Amino acid sequence: MKYRLFLAASLVLAGAAAALAHSFIQGPIEIGHPWARPTAARDGAAYLVLATMGTETDRLVGAETPIADRVEIHNAAGGVRQFLEIAPKRPFALRPGRAALALIDLKQPLVIGMSFPMTLRFAAAGTVEITVLVEASPGE
Repeated sequence: MKYRLFLAASLVLAGAAAALAHSFIQGPIEIGHPWARPTAARDGAAYLVLATMGTETDRLVGAETPIADRVEIHNAAGGVRQFLEIAPKRPFALRPGRAALALIDLKQPLVIGMSFPMTLRFAAAGTVEITVLVEASPGE
């Protein structure tokens, strides 16, 4: 019984470590667990956590992916923003019901288990290539 409990706990911790390992760093910019919900609709959204660990504020000024005609930065109300300001050591979460990266005119459905590339453009840090996972919710 103890062995089974140990094995179950080990598998849970391994899964949590894998989810946490899905992050990207370029210079002072850190991008945590990019993900998108599955959808068969023409539009979708990508979510992630942005942080700058430097001493200067940076801005996310755009994004692109080959699976959509365009990517827009949206605020919580769905309005288009020109940029997202990322203050030093103050992570900014893009999540459902809040700001998001809107995927406009998807070229294919987003299906659980798939992933796709995305390029994020920052005013100071330049471009960062990331991989977005399609999940029901983060880490699933």
